[in-house]
Parts: sequence; structure tokens; C-alpha cells
Amino acid sequence: MKARGTRRLGRLLPEDPAEVGGYELVGRVGSGGMGTVYAATAPGIRGYLAVKVIAGEHAATAGFRRQFAHEARLLARVNSPCVARFVQADVEADPPWLATEYVPGPTVRHHVERHGPLGPGMLVGLAAGAAEALRAVHSVGIVHRDLKPSNVVIAPPGPKILDFGIARPTAPEDPTRWIRLRRFRDGLRRLGVRAPDGLPQADERPAEGPRDRLGTPGWISPEQYRGEPATDRSDVFLWGCLVAFAAAAHNPFGHGHPKELARRVLREEPDLDRLPAGLERLVLSALAKDPAARPDSTVLLREVLAASGAEPPPTGAAIPAAVREMLRTHWNEVDVRLPRPPRELPHGLTRGLARLWQAG
Repeated sequence: MKARGTRRLGRLLPEDPAEVGGYELVGRVGSGGMGTVYAATAPGIRGYLAVKVIAGEHAATAGFRRQFAHEARLLARVNSPCVARFVQADVEADPPWLATEYVPGPTVRHHVERHGPLGPGMLVGLAAGAAEALRAVHSVGIVHRDLKPSNVVIAPPGPKILDFGIARPTAPEDPTRWIRLRRFRDGLRRLGVRAPDGLPQADERPAEGPRDRLGTPGWISPEQYRGEPATDRSDVFLWGCLVAFAAAAHNPFGHGHPKELARRVLREEPDLDRLPAGLERLVLSALAKDPAARPDSTVLLREVLAASGAEPPPTGAAIPAAVREMLRTHWNEVDVRLPRPPRELPHGLTRGLARLWQAG
């Protein structure tokens, strides 16, 4: 069964804005407690962008704005063919928004739960694409912490990783920043010079880091359940869970109460049905209870490429190209197109956009 995405965007509601940040909103992609994601277009852009707009009650909270700004900063660091590309953000706007590449296609969870496990070629493509995304994320000092089937889209060129909402940098914020800022302000005050616009205020410093949470029960590494910090090897553990789910069409640690899922992750072995031999060894290694026994994401990716029969890339810079070439061969069960605009043209949607769609 080929993966297929949404055929038509949802209608804009009367309370939805017509444009955000200069982007014309075309339709709704989805909404939740934190806000709404819209498909948008702008002159010079082919296709859509995905614009995440934060709900009013959260936008009014300074702590939530800081969290949203944190997500935007981290996403902007990453450059990978298997991560949805950052475009622009305005976290000071009312409401704050974030624009990224629009990724058409179903999530891995949506597709697998409706059509069953991925075939061998698609499974190794998913394994390689997710490992490449982690390699890119880890190379710029970020831990994603939320790699799960609902955050991976089956897109035409390959799997794409979404949602950096609980990602964290591996290095802490510069501990001297706020001391240096205070000294700078004191110096300006002694000289009688007005502080430049946009300089952070002392009370803007968060009392603590962005709001933390573990993740989704059953999709959390053992060390995080033990209260230890998440590292790049925690993401590798979730990679193993993702590949196991796509192969067997069920969660590797099953379903149940969060406390029961925590016990299974900490003490029991995962269910690894239907994994091909080449991937089973790698998934078992990734799911080791001890993070030190897991490979890092670069080693993992190289081994996935080798298991697929691909030529090992000679340098680190050649890895993304090797992944793209491997996906051209294995990622062949996808029939996804950009969704059409809503059936009834919502406010703000011009006839010219409809003609543009029909011409394309």
C-alpha cells in the first residue's frame, strides 16, 4: 500500500487570520492545545509553507513565548534533507508564529496503523532517513528527545522529522552572559548613554530553563526514566523504537499505564517482530538499556547504509548525498502530492491562487 497524504486542506475558520507575517493563509493543516498550523503561500514560493501560530492564551504567557523562541532557535540550526526546513519566525509578534517547509504526507503512525508495517525497502529508508536527521541534529549540539512515529512524515523524497518542541541543546547557555550584560548596562549608565533598543532586560532572564517534560510514555529512554539527562544516545534509543514500530505495526513496549510502560522500558526487552536481519542487530544495539552501549548517530547511519547495500560515504560531508541516493532506490512506495485548497474559498484566498493551483 503506497503512502498517501491529505487530499485537501481544512477550511479557514471565521476567527482565523487571513495572513501571518506576510504569508497568505490557504487552509488549516491541524490544530491542538498549543495553537494551529496553517498552509500558507507568498510571492516567489512554490507550493506551501507550514505556519505554526500559537494560541492566544499561551501567547500571553512570557514563559511559553520563551519556550517557543527556544524551539525556533534550535530548529534554525539544523540542515538536513530529513528535517523540515526552518524558514522564518517572529516570536515577538501577536500572536507569535513559526514558518517551516510544508511536508506533505502521512505520519509514520497514521500510515502504519491503517495499512500495516512498512515494506523492506521503505523500512530501511525510514531507518536511514531518521538516522540522518539525528546525525544532523546532534552535529549542531541538539538532542531532539521526541523522535516517535507521529513526529515523522512519509514525504515524497524521504522521511522528514518534525517538532522540536522539547528539544534541548547539549551545551548550557553561556553562564557569563547576564553578568556581562549587567556590566555593559552599568557602563552605559555611568557614561550617560541611552541603552540601545532591543537589549534584553534583566527581568527577561528566565528563572530556569525552558519548561521541561520527558516525552510520550513508552517513547522515553531508560536513562530519562531514571532521572538522568537526555543525551544523543537517548535519541538513538528512540530511533530503535521507531524502526521497531514501523516493522511490526505495534509499539515495541506495548500499551498501558505510564508507570507500567516505564517499568517495561527499564526492565523488559522490546518486541522486535518482523525486523530484517540487517536491521535487527542495529535496533537491538540502539535499544540497549545502558546508553554507553548504543552507537552514536553517525556510526548508526553508516551501518544502516551498509546494511542497505549503499556505498559507504568517504567523508562526513558526503553523508547527506549518500542518504539521498539510497532513498531514490528504496523509498518507492509513496504517492503524495500537495493537498488542494479547501472546497470553498475562505476569506483572504484570492481567485488567483485557485487559478495557480489549477495550472500546476
